[in-house]
Amino acid sequence: MRKALFLALGLAAAVSLLRAQSDDDDEDSMDYFPLAPTGNTLQFGLRHLGGPKVSFGKLGVIPGTAQLGDPTGAETRTYDDGSVSLDPRVDSNGAPVNDGLTNTWGYTFTSQVTPSGDIAFHGYSADTSGAGINAKKNSADGWELQIGHSFGKIAGKVEFELVAGFSFNSVDAKITSSVPATLTTVTDVYPLYGQPVPTAPYSAPSYSSQTVLDANGNPVLGSDGSAQTVSVDSSTVLGTQPTRTTTTSPTTVNGHWEIRGGYYSIRLGPMLKVPITERLKVSLDVGAALNYVGTQYTAEESVDLTDVNTPLQVTAVTNHSLAMPAYFADANAEYWLTERTGLYLGASVQKSGSYDQVDFGRTANIDLGSAYGFQSGITLRF
Repeated sequence: MRKALFLALGLAAAVSLLRAQSDDDDEDSMDYFPLAPTGNTLQFGLRHLGGPKVSFGKLGVIPGTAQLGDPTGAETRTYDDGSVSLDPRVDSNGAPVNDGLTNTWGYTFTSQVTPSGDIAFHGYSADTSGAGINAKKNSADGWELQIGHSFGKIAGKVEFELVAGFSFNSVDAKITSSVPATLTTVTDVYPLYGQPVPTAPYSAPSYSSQTVLDANGNPVLGSDGSAQTVSVDSSTVLGTQPTRTTTTSPTTVNGHWEIRGGYYSIRLGPMLKVPITERLKVSLDVGAALNYVGTQYTAEESVDLTDVNTPLQVTAVTNHSLAMPAYFADANAEYWLTERTGLYLGASVQKSGSYDQVDFGRTANIDLGSAYGFQSGITLRF
């Protein structure tokens, strides 16, 4: 943007100065520069347009990462503050120990211990009622390349050209904000059946070394005279069937939503050029365009949880592209330094439509609408 602005200001100053000098010329004796034999022109410059309007919708939906499963089934369950797995224990015959307990589990916080001495595990998710927010409208900087062919003069000194152009402009819209949401908490309470509560954080299974005793209760010694030991399971076992409850509470989803990308335009239309002085001309061209748009939608959302070290969060990214019809109109002032080289500065307007991009349930409406701006650059005749 700064480069385009500085260039535009420089061109404006140069045109004003040189035009003031040319005003002293006798207009009746002006010798307008003739077209080069082929009557072709090539323009290259920078474009600065107003960016699209972007509206984000259906925000603040964060699915839970916990794998809760069926509370009445025999399965492994993971939570935001621990996990409970299937029991791997076997008896002396190698058969599974089916006592309704498991030695493979873990919990994280002391706050998970219930008043009755059991362990509560939690799974969290957040949702809104379709909250939406509008992004700040940013500029769409870019460049343009345009070629024209003259078909001669009409109405006296007015030149008629047919021009075809190719341009690129960026798309950049983002917002960092918060939206109200509903936090859903699923709580599964597992029984310890009166066993001492292990200190948090706790992870089982755990094993300890135990001295091997003979029938008389004496240590069994090895060949080196040392007492023999064996590893035994010292885990605190946990019941495998939880009692489940679900509660909701108000919360706030903090988020950053962003649309980034750009669009290429292919333009075609007629142009009229009117000489003002020997070196200064104004031009007007209008026509149809085809925009090829490509954007990436990034959503980062999180909810701070009081009983969990890490927030409930999600990052989602999707890409989208499409072709859209458009219309344009440009008005330029051209100052010719030589017969074949000139500078131009002007205003531009482009009209197009809108489209929706979906990012895992979230939506973004990108409205290219009516974009106004300016362009500046160099013109060559060949």
